[in-house]
Amino acid sequence: MTDTKSITQLLNSMTLEQKIGQMLALGFSGTYPHPDIVRMIEQYHIAGFRVTPGSRKFIRELKPGSPGEARVRRAPESDERVYAAKIAAPHVPPVEYVRVLNTLRQRALDTGAHIPLYFALDFEGSQSIDYYAPGMSSFPHPMGLAQSGDPTLARRVARAIGMQLNAVGINWIHSPDLDVNTDPRNPEINTRSYSPDPHIVAEYARQALCGFDDANMIATGKHFPGRGHSSQDAHFDVAVIGEARERMNAVHLAPYRALIQTGLPAIMLAHSAFPALDPSREVATISKPIVTGILREELGFDGVVMTDSFTMGGLANRYEIPDAAVRAIEAGVDLVLLKDENALRGEVYRGLLDAVRTKRLSEERVNQSVRRVLTAKARIGLLDGNRGIVDLARVEEKLFDPEHARVARESAEKSIVVLRAQENILPLKPGTRVLVVEQVNALHRRLNDAAAYPGALYHALLERGVHALYTDFDAASFEDAWRFAQARAANVDVIVHTGYYERASANLSGAGAASYISLNLEHHERFLSLGKPTIFVTNSPYPYIVSPRMQTVIVTFSAFAVSMRAVARVLGGELPTRDLNFDPTKGY
Repeated sequence: MTDTKSITQLLNSMTLEQKIGQMLALGFSGTYPHPDIVRMIEQYHIAGFRVTPGSRKFIRELKPGSPGEARVRRAPESDERVYAAKIAAPHVPPVEYVRVLNTLRQRALDTGAHIPLYFALDFEGSQSIDYYAPGMSSFPHPMGLAQSGDPTLARRVARAIGMQLNAVGINWIHSPDLDVNTDPRNPEINTRSYSPDPHIVAEYARQALCGFDDANMIATGKHFPGRGHSSQDAHFDVAVIGEARERMNAVHLAPYRALIQTGLPAIMLAHSAFPALDPSREVATISKPIVTGILREELGFDGVVMTDSFTMGGLANRYEIPDAAVRAIEAGVDLVLLKDENALRGEVYRGLLDAVRTKRLSEERVNQSVRRVLTAKARIGLLDGNRGIVDLARVEEKLFDPEHARVARESAEKSIVVLRAQENILPLKPGTRVLVVEQVNALHRRLNDAAAYPGALYHALLERGVHALYTDFDAASFEDAWRFAQARAANVDVIVHTGYYERASANLSGAGAASYISLNLEHHERFLSLGKPTIFVTNSPYPYIVSPRMQTVIVTFSAFAVSMRAVARVLGGELPTRDLNFDPTKGY
């Protein structure tokens, strides 16, 4: 690992332009580099990229009429990609994607300050994954892991995630989630949190941090100072967290305090307002009382403080983007994450540069941030040796290590909980005939391979010798599935149907939450009307998905096929049933 003296020498050799670039992380969508992406390296000397290989290009979508819409829309630049068709990015073999990232890394080494890039993403489990290659192992959301009663499972899962990502050259992860989900209506955090109990969050997140360290990943605790007590989604609006100062300290700040003591290298801020922490109601991202006063001075954090995606509605609805970036640095932020792949990139870079040239920001303040970013890179060896270049010959060996699949099976099985069960229904008796009705969800549409596909639960039951019938549905085809169920009901003993919470499809406060409840309840009650015991399988225990009138509910915290196989084992009595370790209808 590069020592402090070497980092100081590197910092002293950099131009102001290069230093400003090391305070920026930009978006890189798709699986092929384009001229505008290369220009970000050559012209702006950026610290790294947040990658989303499944999307061709990142474009921030805000609600129609949102005040932030004009602040994020820009006419295309001369070398910018313009896509009219709305399709996914092309899939490429992992080795090909590694070759792309290596090419970008080498470009950074050949130009500017010759500082290696980092590559980052989200990989929280369930649907919250930014990179997937066929054959990779995937895992339940953190709340599922915390149902296991085994905190070391979080370490093994984090290590497996980190090893897989490191195999393809991704070395910075925006996890663990340190939010304490104290509001059951929370549409954004929910099962991404380990628990509504801060002690459980701290315990499991500490183990996850150790796992990411084992895999040589930079971990990022988020979303400071805590997004768990909210019924709004910061992707669309400014959420105001009304918790009192004492409760913020005892509940929401507690996991940060614990992990800072453990050596957490980076923290991501929340685009939310916390009046008890900053009476001006400034968004935390640009609040000096929160970033410098509480995080830096009170909690003693000296790692990298970074923003969440910078044009989310919680910020863009209030501020012009370049000015907000300067405000964030003034508040104590080190690294601005700007995923938008448009002219905003240059505007933010030039805005920061001008702020130093006009003395609004001091170069000393810039140096503090750049030193922290370089120290984080040094922590994982990016400033030494091969400077992050990945050996193509070892990609698949590391990516598809059988140990990852073993941990995936263990975590899926230990995450299954029975929220409640009708008397004498579980386990299913031998010879029980089952009608399986599966909802096609976003992960099925995205992958539709052995890892996640509609029919996984049905196939797992067939493998166990269960007499099962099957149909599936999406938003447009439920009536067809319903007619099939009506026609086959007399030939089965039990109905099992699935329904999933998908955060991207709705902001679940108010009417959105009501529509989710009514949709699942309507399906469930129609199946009940057929006179058969009915089991609901879902990925979230919260009231916006699960109605009190559902008598038997199994929660997976995942939509992956490995979790559906675990459900089949619970139905067959091969796995012990677990109860949820908190009341999902109540806050903490």
